[in-house]
Amino acid sequence: MSNPTKNVRSGTGSAEPLDAIDERILAALVDDARISNKQLAELVGIAPSTALMRTRALSERGIIEGFEAVLSLPAIGRSVQALIAVRLRAHDRDQIDRFTARVPKLPAVISTFHTTGSVDYLLHIAVANTDDLRNWLLDNLATDPVVGHTETTMVFQHIPGNRGPLPE
Repeated sequence: MSNPTKNVRSGTGSAEPLDAIDERILAALVDDARISNKQLAELVGIAPSTALMRTRALSERGIIEGFEAVLSLPAIGRSVQALIAVRLRAHDRDQIDRFTARVPKLPAVISTFHTTGSVDYLLHIAVANTDDLRNWLLDNLATDPVVGHTETTMVFQHIPGNRGPLPE
């Protein structure tokens, strides 16, 4: 017989069980993060006070990291997206720290991934047009002494995946 709870690692590294109610709460919130607590409770089949308590507990455990608005990039004037592979010149802590302290905070950067393999970082950026993309690359990466090489790939279409994968 299978165990009704599943282990999930919190930010502290300790495993804590996720039960079926937690999973239903998470699935509902992934589907609609703006759902009211009353609607959430009805959907999951628990009292509103229980839904609120469990949602807060999931946040405190680090399972729910936050709620965010997803913007239409073309609607805000950023219709050109690119993925930029970045290789640093050297792999010393000072250069890595300098890069990670500066680049993710640049306005065009949507996501920064520290990776393994032939590149050190993969940046997802969004700008208004290809001229802005060229200028962004020149102003922020090509002239950075920490950066050894970049390779830019234009994004034709972003197809979102599962926004909140739950444990199986």
